[in-house]
Amino acid sequence: MTPNPLANFSWPVRMAVAAGVLLAANPASAAQTVCTPKWVGSENTDTTLLQAAIKTCSAAGTAALPGLVDLAANASIVKAQITSVTLASNIVIKVEHGFTLQGPNPADVGYTGTGSSSPPVTLKGSGLSNVTITGSGVIDGNGAGYWALFNKGGSFENQSRQKLIAISGNGIKIGANFNNTGQSSTTVTFPTSSNSTVNALTIKNSPKENLAIESGSSNVLIDGVWIYAATGRANLGSGSNKNVAPNTDGIDIIGTNTATVRNCLVDTGDDDVAIKSNAGSTTTVNVTVQACVIGGGHGLSIGGQEASGVSTVNVTNVWFKGTDFGFRIKTDNSSTDSGITNGVTYQNSCMLNVGEPVLFTYNYNGSSSGGHPPTIENVTVDNLIATAASTAGVSATLGAIDGLTDDLMNRNLVIKQTRITGSGAKPFLVTFGTLVLGSASTVATSTGTNGTVLRTTDTAPTVSCPSSITLPAQL
Repeated sequence: MTPNPLANFSWPVRMAVAAGVLLAANPASAAQTVCTPKWVGSENTDTTLLQAAIKTCSAAGTAALPGLVDLAANASIVKAQITSVTLASNIVIKVEHGFTLQGPNPADVGYTGTGSSSPPVTLKGSGLSNVTITGSGVIDGNGAGYWALFNKGGSFENQSRQKLIAISGNGIKIGANFNNTGQSSTTVTFPTSSNSTVNALTIKNSPKENLAIESGSSNVLIDGVWIYAATGRANLGSGSNKNVAPNTDGIDIIGTNTATVRNCLVDTGDDDVAIKSNAGSTTTVNVTVQACVIGGGHGLSIGGQEASGVSTVNVTNVWFKGTDFGFRIKTDNSSTDSGITNGVTYQNSCMLNVGEPVLFTYNYNGSSSGGHPPTIENVTVDNLIATAASTAGVSATLGAIDGLTDDLMNRNLVIKQTRITGSGAKPFLVTFGTLVLGSASTVATSTGTNGTVLRTTDTAPTVSCPSSITLPAQL
């Protein structure tokens, strides 16, 4: 009798092979299980194949040796379209160079525009552990069709469209700078003179948020990604430019304990990096953003959703070009936004032609209510060189501290060793709050009602900034 070559594999593994998932593993050794979907070019079938590969490799994987779901071109198929799959623990998903995993068309998931129910997230997972998404291929949200339908509604609100990647858990790693077992292995660095993205993991054109680390997560590392939405600069401008790629945040860190974002290039239609927390949930704490480049979009934001607070954030060596905002903390009196932001340091960064380089506000949604008085405290901007210039969405302004009549923003907000300039830009306006500004810093200021500028000793900035910043052409 001819022996069964799968006899030593478990029944789920045998079923995966039958379903079209190629496997490579030696059951008698500690070799890594590798699952490679054999694409057929059918959205429903390819979704099923990918889900089967994830299930099989997760079952075979361990924390020490996760299963490898290898997404590569085969049978002359270089792009596989899927609807939605659920991730699992103890896996590495590798998107190989030259291969694209693409989300569904709007009609495939019943999206017809504003007022539609929200389609499922394309790559989702909750409460996971030891998950890596890596490679130098492309994860494409296929968002242009969704944006066009959404814009027909004539509203710029956070309407229902799906996120491209939304995941929560412990030990999440996303980006090109990981090997087949999920260990760090640097192949992509930013910022550089060319900002080459050839070897980066590309995440692009989500219908809504591109990459969301959801509440309850911990020990997250995002390293070596290029994230963008829309060809050209998405913005909040008027007329034909309005809502080019609405709500397409690049990276959202929500309710997370310990996260690092590094070696990233982000160029989107909303917050490029947003650090948040949900009402009644977990405080976001210990977040580091370093060695990144930020292009179109709303810059690096804290808040706009921080009712449970954000604490201990460190930002260093980040370059901005043509962004609407640079460093922004946005909160208000509403139930979703009125949290405490405490302990934020921005340092050693460069901004070129940014609409408003620094904005700390208690008036994010204007006249709001339902929450408690917001707090922004113990924030330092140190060693920054920035030029302000009008963008499609923001008139050139050096910055602002914008408190409330009954809630002054005066708890240790410091700008030192900094130069912020801009031809024709409005000065840094302090209203209902206090700015502590270094005596050797160059920032033209003005004060409104109950606004105060105090001086402290510092030195001129020492950060070395380039005269130009390259943003690669979008694919």
